[in-house]
Amino acid sequence: MIQVSNVHQNTWDWGSTVDVIANNGEGIVEMSFNNSNPGVCFISNLSVIPSARRQGIATVLLEYCIDYCAKKHIFRIDLDSVKENFVVNMYHKYGFSDIKESEDVIQMYKLLNGI
Repeated sequence: MIQVSNVHQNTWDWGSTVDVIANNGEGIVEMSFNNSNPGVCFISNLSVIPSARRQGIATVLLEYCIDYCAKKHIFRIDLDSVKENFVVNMYHKYGFSDIKESEDVIQMYKLLNGI
């Protein structure tokens, strides 16, 4: 069973970050919240160690981020995704839309409903 094993929040002058670790370090994601752009979360560094990939860890982390943001009344989540089909497909499955595409990265966003 995949579990979030640690959540750590840091507060900075400019805002805050929340680091979420799953399965004792097999997966990690960071959420950033900037005071100058309230209501928006930027997801970065969602990654899973190679030996633990394709087991649903990234999905659990992404679902945790979406739920966390909804509870904090965040209305928009932004992220940059590598242009790998299985990664982009996961984000699209969770309602993320493309903003801009470069050679290696796709900028994406998701609006959270009901907030």
